[in-house]
Amino acid sequence: MSESESKERLLAAAKALVLANGYSGTTVDSICAKAGLTKGSFYHFFKSKEELGIATLEWSMLKSGAILEEGPHLKVTDPVERSFAFLEHVENCSEQLWASGCILASFAVELADTNEKMREIVSGMFTQVMDYFAERFEPIVEAWPELPPAKDLSNEYLSLLEGSIIFAKAFRDPSRIASALRAFRQNLLRLTAAAV
Repeated sequence: MSESESKERLLAAAKALVLANGYSGTTVDSICAKAGLTKGSFYHFFKSKEELGIATLEWSMLKSGAILEEGPHLKVTDPVERSFAFLEHVENCSEQLWASGCILASFAVELADTNEKMREIVSGMFTQVMDYFAERFEPIVEAWPELPPAKDLSNEYLSLLEGSIIFAKAFRDPSRIASALRAFRQNLLRLTAAAV
């Protein structure tokens, strides 16, 4: 197994275990066992569990971003239609991305009050995510300036997404994520239609 494959296995194992057991409930031993690797392999890549946690967040962001950027919305030429197609794409891949939970939210809920370094990293990543979605809302807001600013729409969307992930976990029904996101998109479509 190559070094990159070993590192990928450790990151994937860490993400799965943190989502299932929380950061505090995840040990280096359990990560190594799930990845099928030794502690020596772990410490070859990471100095500490915290360093792995940060790497897991970064890796998860890259993986999620790649999935979001692979959609059919890329073939849509009209900017407004592309934005709505992107939102539909997020709905369609929501279970793949978040059925097990949101790693950013997991770290935020568990560590924000006890680990300032992690809180700053997580809030910075949430800011990146909000900026990412705000860029996707910008063409809609430019076409309908009476709508809230793109950053406000992004904040609302991300809040809805995180809430729907919690509901999906509580009800053991990941389809609730897509359902909530679909309702947001349909409401936004109605608002834009009413503004014409």
